[in-house]
Amino acid sequence: MAGGHLPLTRRTMLPDLIDLFAPWFFIRSFAFLITCVEIAMFLISMYVGHVYFDGAFVKNNDMGGPSEETLVSMGAVSTPLIKNQFQFWRLFTPLFLHAGVLHIASNLLFFSQCAYTFERRWGRYAVALIFFLSGIAGNMLSAVGNPDMTAVGASGALAGLLGADLVYIYLNWNFIPARESRVELCVVTMIILLNVMIGGSKGNIDNLAHLGGLVEGGICGFSLVKILVPDQEPNRDAYRRGGIIGTLALYALFFITLYAFPSS
Repeated sequence: MAGGHLPLTRRTMLPDLIDLFAPWFFIRSFAFLITCVEIAMFLISMYVGHVYFDGAFVKNNDMGGPSEETLVSMGAVSTPLIKNQFQFWRLFTPLFLHAGVLHIASNLLFFSQCAYTFERRWGRYAVALIFFLSGIAGNMLSAVGNPDMTAVGASGALAGLLGADLVYIYLNWNFIPARESRVELCVVTMIILLNVMIGGSKGNIDNLAHLGGLVEGGICGFSLVKILVPDQEPNRDAYRRGGIIGTLALYALFFITLYAFPSS
């Protein structure tokens, strides 16, 4: 919706199936591309687990997927390998790996509910940058704070999109219709709180990845989300510089923290 605010969902009495699961869906989008890549990589991980390890579905994985060894071989977050063998690509590759069917289904369901809307609001490249920078930041915090955990998933990147949306609502509070801004703020806040509660009740959920992604998404938001309020436009350059400096500072803090302590 050029020049205005796009609501999270279409206003239709009886939405079709696509609108129900993926509001504002369009094929030529970053969101659709990422969805296809995520599904393809999950199928590949199951194949690798079946052929080279102990199966596509293992008993000790309550998510319904391959073993930890399979995921590590494909690039999961592993702090010893990142820190001692400098395999920094493991901060990126986990964004395309998932622990099991339940994991990827929940991530893609949430992703499809908001990503197409955000992409129409802010543009393809903005959403892509927020997704990747937030996901990497989440994996960074996970590697530092959970050194014994093997982590996979795009949850940090998804949390980053929520963080950016909070900034979008803040910057455009006086432009977005009052009811929509308040409803969306409540929805985003409830999703974050629900995520925290679920993460607190389960030991296999990487809350630090979510936190790192959320913070980085908010930082990116100041640089990348669309400003609709004319009075805020003069501040655009300052917001952009702040976002860049904040991202660089966060990444630098990770490397300093990672190597400030003796190797295990």
